[in-house]
Amino acid sequence: MRRLRDRLVRLRRRVETAIAASFDDEQSPAQIAGSFAIGVFLTTLPTLGGNILVMVALATRVGWINPVALFSSGLVINPPVKWGLYAISVPIGVALLGPIDGGLSVERSLSGNRPLVVRLLAGSTVVAISATLLSYVLVRRMVIAYRRREIDVVEGLVDAVLVEGDIADTIDR
Repeated sequence: MRRLRDRLVRLRRRVETAIAASFDDEQSPAQIAGSFAIGVFLTTLPTLGGNILVMVALATRVGWINPVALFSSGLVINPPVKWGLYAISVPIGVALLGPIDGGLSVERSLSGNRPLVVRLLAGSTVVAISATLLSYVLVRRMVIAYRRREIDVVEGLVDAVLVEGDIADTIDR
């Protein structure tokens, strides 16, 4: 147990250091917020995991991208949240494109459900653009406030990521 606890303490320190470095980095608040917003856009769309490949390519090839901010969007737009976004996206797509003629047909292929998929994509695009704009504004303000030391972001983020749930139970034992 002691070995596991030591590993978790080291992991916590590495995460704290990475988050702090990402906020204290020489990058501007706009670049950090832009990195997070791009990640939110990519993870909000129904890409069937393809967003990870795009994010890796962006992180390795675009110099101004902050990888911690880019990939941390996956903590916000996680699989349970994604299903909720899909549930919101379909009605938005129906509102934009109209109802599906003949109602929904449940088939095992994407081609058989094409009208539904088109509405999901249309609605997801609207949701992704809205979430991207909102996340950019919020993260930019958060980085500026952190740099002024008006908020204590690093410790809060690390606690939220590492100490909640099962890890907290493991550490307490």
